[in-house]
Amino acid sequence: MFYKKQLRKKMIKSAMIITFLLCFALLSTYLIYQMFQEERDKKISSPSLEVTFHEKEGSSITLSQFHPVSDSVGLSQPAYTFTVRNATNHKVSYKIELLDDLEKIKSCNCESMIPKELLKLSVRKDSQVADAVLLSDYENQILRTDTLNANEKEEYTIRIWPVNSTFVVDSKSHYHGKLRVREL
Repeated sequence: MFYKKQLRKKMIKSAMIITFLLCFALLSTYLIYQMFQEERDKKISSPSLEVTFHEKEGSSITLSQFHPVSDSVGLSQPAYTFTVRNATNHKVSYKIELLDDLEKIKSCNCESMIPKELLKLSVRKDSQVADAVLLSDYENQILRTDTLNANEKEEYTIRIWPVNSTFVVDSKSHYHGKLRVREL
């Protein structure tokens, strides 16, 4: 009887230690995830729109080397993702633009930029089918114009790649762009 009580006490003690360690591990994992999530997400807010860029670079898009690829390879390139959320109780119209990142171009002393005629871009909204269009074909660099209902949000995925062409471009050529979401 005495041994059963001691065994029972040890089992309870072991169960409490295991429970404590499991809770500690779960809490630590959650806190570490939150820390890296906050580092990665860049939020930009206006009175009516909240835009969250899900990359460390925020709204910057960079192609560091010119390696032309086919559309099928380009559509499988790493994506830039961001979420647009309407923070009001009424409809809000907005546009997404891809502008030249003049600050980065100036800071890296870019000698040769990839021409927009040689860059293809894919813009996908939520889970819709992505389209591949030359960057030069977008009028006024506006990628998309849309409207959000009250408290609604949409997720966008953008991929950019140099197209296969007969043009000769220096392999050190690159591109610096910046996404901008503006209310209309």
